[in-house]
Amino acid sequence: MEKYRKLMKNLVDISAMVTQSTNFFAIKDQIVDKMLEVVEPTKACINLFYDNDFEHAYLVCSATLDYIPKVFPPNQKIGTRLNFKKSYPKYIHEAVEQKKIIYIEDIFENPKAVDERELAKMEGYKGRIVFPLILNYNVIGFMTCFLTEEDSLEESDITFISSVVSLISLSIEITFDNEHTKELIDKLRESISNINEITTKLHLNNDVNEFMESLNSQAKKLTKSDEAFIVIDDLNYDYKIFSAMENRLKKKIDFQKILLKIDEYNEDGNYINQAKSIIIDEIEVENYMYYKLKDGNKLLGCILCSNNRHGYTEDDFNILELISKQIVLGMQLYKYNQAETKHKLIANELNILNKQQKLIMNESEMNLSNDKDLYFYHKPATVIGGDFYHAQVINEDKVAYIIADVMGHGIVSNYIVAMIKGCFKTLCYNYQTAAEIMNKLNQILYDEFDKMDVFTTCIVGIIDSKSNTLDISNAGHYCPIIIDNSGKFKCTDDTLCKKNIPLGVLEDINYEQSTISIKDSSMICMYTDGIIEIKNKDKEEFGIERFESFLLKNYMLEKDDFINALKKELGEFVPKHNFDDDILVVCLSNK
Repeated sequence: MEKYRKLMKNLVDISAMVTQSTNFFAIKDQIVDKMLEVVEPTKACINLFYDNDFEHAYLVCSATLDYIPKVFPPNQKIGTRLNFKKSYPKYIHEAVEQKKIIYIEDIFENPKAVDERELAKMEGYKGRIVFPLILNYNVIGFMTCFLTEEDSLEESDITFISSVVSLISLSIEITFDNEHTKELIDKLRESISNINEITTKLHLNNDVNEFMESLNSQAKKLTKSDEAFIVIDDLNYDYKIFSAMENRLKKKIDFQKILLKIDEYNEDGNYINQAKSIIIDEIEVENYMYYKLKDGNKLLGCILCSNNRHGYTEDDFNILELISKQIVLGMQLYKYNQAETKHKLIANELNILNKQQKLIMNESEMNLSNDKDLYFYHKPATVIGGDFYHAQVINEDKVAYIIADVMGHGIVSNYIVAMIKGCFKTLCYNYQTAAEIMNKLNQILYDEFDKMDVFTTCIVGIIDSKSNTLDISNAGHYCPIIIDNSGKFKCTDDTLCKKNIPLGVLEDINYEQSTISIKDSSMICMYTDGIIEIKNKDKEEFGIERFESFLLKNYMLEKDDFINALKKELGEFVPKHNFDDDILVVCLSNK
C-alpha cells in the first residue's frame, strides 16, 4: 500500500510542477527524477519531434544513454538530434505510428529488438518500454524507459508512467502556447490541490464512493459540463455509477448501453461536438466527450461528460484524460487497501491457529525414564505449517508419538493436523502397537482425505523405555537417522523401518511395523523433507549428507544447545527469515 500512496503523491507533485511552470525544458529532468523515485526503470529518455518532422527525433533528457552525446552533437534545436528512421528499433516506430504503449520485456528474445541487442549489452539494460507523447491527437514525441535484469514493471507502474507522460504532453503544450493555456493552468492548479485532498481521504477512510464522486464533480466543473458520470464495471460490482448531474433522473439512463458503445470505439478517448450520436435520459446529446478507464488492456469503465450549450476543446479533453488516470490509480489503491484488509484478517486468524499449533506441539516435549529426552525443532514456512508432531504417554514405560507431513500449508493443513491429533490421541488409548494405530488412522481419515484431495506422509512410533525398543510404522515417510554410542550410523533401511504409501492414498492397505533396539543408540532423529530440501542462493540443497554431518558433530549436545546449533547451521546455509517448506526435526536422545 505504501507504494500506491507514493505513486499517487508523486503524480500530484508532478502535476503541480507542470501547472506552475511555463517552460517544459526547465522541469523535464525534475519530472523524470520524480517519476523514477517510485518505479523501477533505471533510466528514462524523452524524445521530441519538432514541426511534425518525423525524420529526426531530439533527445531532450539529460539522463540518457552514455554514448549518445558523443555520437550526435546538439544543434540549434533543444536536444540531441538523431535520425529517427535509422537510430531507433522497429517497435518504437510502431509505438509512434499506432499511438500505443509497447513493452519489450526481454530485448535479447524479442525479434522486434534484434537491432538493439548490441546497444543493450553495452549499456546494461534488458527491457524497454515506449510511451508516445500525444497532443491534439498528434504524436509530438515519445518517452522510453530502460530496465535492467533486476527491474520490473507492474500494471500500476505502467498506468502511473502513462499519467506522467500525459502531464509531459501538457507541459509541452504550455511551453509552446502560453496564451492559449493560461486559463487551463489556472483550472488545473485548483484541480491538483483538490485531487491531492481527495486522494489523502481515500487512503485514510477507504471510501471509494467519495473519491469517485469528488473526481466526477471536478470533471463536471472544470469542463463546464451539464453532467458528468463515471461508469465502473469493476471493484466487485457491476455497472456502479458515480454521477454529477443537475436536474435529470439517473434511473432512466442506460449506463450499460453507454459503456458497451464506448468500448467499441478505437480511441482511448475523444470529444464530439454537434454529433447527436449518444442519448442520455432519452435526450439526444449534442456535445460529449469520454475517456476509457483501463488497467493495461482491461476496460474498467469510462468517464463521460456532456452538454447541449457549448462544444468541447482540447483543453477540456486534456483535463478529462488527467482525471481518468487519477481514477484508475485510485481504483488500484482502493483494491489494494481492500486486499490488505482481507490479508490482515486472515493473518490474524492464522496467528491464532499458529499459537494453537505451538501449544499442541509444546506438550510433546518430555523426559522419559532411563534418561531419555524427546524434543523437537519446528519452523513453519508460512504462519501455519503442514508438518506436525505429537507425543502421548501410554503408561509409565511407554510413549507413543506421531510425525506427519501434510500436503500443503495454511488453514487446510491445520484442519488436517487437528483431525490427525484427535484421532491419534483416541487410538493410543485403545491400541497397543504402532501398526494398529497407523491402520486405524488410515481407515478413519481416508474418506475425509479423499474428499479434500490431500494425503500425508506419517510415522507412528512407540518408545518402550523398559525394554529399550522403538516400534515404528511408516506411511511414506523418511526413516529415522540413528547414531549409536560409538558415534556411527545404524542402518535403518527396510530391514529396520519398512516404508509404505502415505495415509489417505488407498483405503484398503495394511501398514506393518518394525522394532528397533535403542539400547546402544545415543540419538534417534526423525525429520520431514523440509530440512533436506531447503536451497541456498546457488540453488544447492542442504541435503541428507550435510544433515547427517551436522548430527554427528552435535548429537552429544543438550537439548537447548542442539537446537541453537541447528538454527545457526540453517541460518548460515540459507540467510533469510522464511524457508520454502516447513522444517521439523524430532530427536530422541539416550544419555
